[in-house]
Amino acid sequence: MKSSLTLLALATTALSQTTTLKVFDAGESALPLTDIAASVVEVNALETILALNCAPNATASICPLETPFTLTYGPSTASLNAVYATKTSGVQAKMSLVEGCDITSSTQGASCSMSMVMGMSVRGVSTSTTTTTTTSFGEEDITYRDLAVTAGVSKLTAPEATQTPEGGAAPGAVVNGKGIGGLAAAAVAAAAMFV
Repeated sequence: MKSSLTLLALATTALSQTTTLKVFDAGESALPLTDIAASVVEVNALETILALNCAPNATASICPLETPFTLTYGPSTASLNAVYATKTSGVQAKMSLVEGCDITSSTQGASCSMSMVMGMSVRGVSTSTTTTTTTSFGEEDITYRDLAVTAGVSKLTAPEATQTPEGGAAPGAVVNGKGIGGLAAAAVAAAAMFV
């Protein structure tokens, strides 16, 4: 089994203190990841965890994230966890999103599931809606999109990056409709609706 470090290293273009990773995406993706930057949180032989936030040059109207999203990658899985909350003119809004893909291979396909909860509260009256979807993608639907990594790049080549954590096992399938890259961009766009 290839470690996630090996997979990431093959897809990495090194710059001084930044690098670009190729992130899994499937299905239609209309929004670019150019306004999102990643920070490496942790790397081991089983998974790489990235925190996604607005790129330094992104304006609040394009990328209104207040807290980072989490992207977790393994050799055959990818998941994104995102929460966005805001309060404007007495209206509180919150969006929670969990997306995950079980990737057979980039030449075979993937199965992705997504669960999104959107809620609003005004003067003590609350409403929310939940959407859950599962989609299968063929090899023709799979792409890898560029994602800028602007912090924690040295963790990708640290000795811990090739070690299996104690009690570690291969990552399993996680909960996901669009690919992870598309979802990250879509989550930013959805958050922009609240601003």
